[in-house]
Amino acid sequence: MAPRAQDSTPSVVAPVAGLLRRLIAASGSLVEAAAGSVSLVDGSRDRYAKLAERGTSCRLGSSFSLDEGVTGQVVAHRRPVVLATYGQVHAGHLAAGGAAHAGAVLAVPLWWRGDVVGANVVFACRPRRFTLAEVDELELLTQSAVPELVRLGAEDPALTHLLHPPGQQPDATSPLTRREQETLALLAGGLSNREIAGALVLAPKTVEKHVAEVLRKTGTHSRTAAVMTGLHRGWLPDR
Repeated sequence: MAPRAQDSTPSVVAPVAGLLRRLIAASGSLVEAAAGSVSLVDGSRDRYAKLAERGTSCRLGSSFSLDEGVTGQVVAHRRPVVLATYGQVHAGHLAAGGAAHAGAVLAVPLWWRGDVVGANVVFACRPRRFTLAEVDELELLTQSAVPELVRLGAEDPALTHLLHPPGQQPDATSPLTRREQETLALLAGGLSNREIAGALVLAPKTVEKHVAEVLRKTGTHSRTAAVMTGLHRGWLPDR
C-alpha cells in the first residue's frame, strides 16, 4: 500500500511551492508513480536541499551532501538514474520497509544553462520497470518547468543562491534565429508541427523547415534531444 500523500514545501514563496507541487503531481501521472520529490542543488556548498515531496516522507526541508541520495547520483552522473529499488541508493534517506523504499525509482536532472540545478525523483512504490520512453517524457516534462522555476525563484531569497550560483552564465552565442528559438520553445511544450504552425501563424511546411534547422543546429536527431540541448546551453528564452 502506498504511503499517505503529503504535500509540503518549506521556506519558499507560494508560486514556487505551487509550481513544485504541480510538477510532482504531473510527473506521477505521466509515469504512474505514487510518490515524488524535488530537490535543488547549492553548487556553492556541494549540497542540495529537499524542497517538495508528495506521497512519502524523506526529511523534507533538510540539506544533504552531494554524495548522498538519488539526487547525488543524478548530479554525479549528469543524467537520469533508474533503480529497481531505493535500496540501491548510497546513503539514502528513506526508511527501509516502506513502499517507496521497496519499489522502483526514476530520477531526472533539472538543467539550467549547462548545469544540473536539481533533481525530480519519482517513486513507483511497487516493483516495475521504467521504459526509455517514460524516461524521455519525464525529462521533457521536468525541463519545461525549469524556466518558470528560475523566474519565480528570482523573487524568493531562499532560492536565489540555488538557482543562480556564482559564475553560472548563459551561452550567449545561440545559433538559432528568432523563429527557430520560438519553434524550440514550442517543441519544449510538446506541440506538434501543426500546433506550432497555428501558434506562430505559419505554413506547416515552413515549420518543418524551422524544426529541421533546430535539429541541425543543436546537432541532434530528435525533438526531445533538441529541447534538452537547447535547455542545457541556455538557448531557450526565460519565461
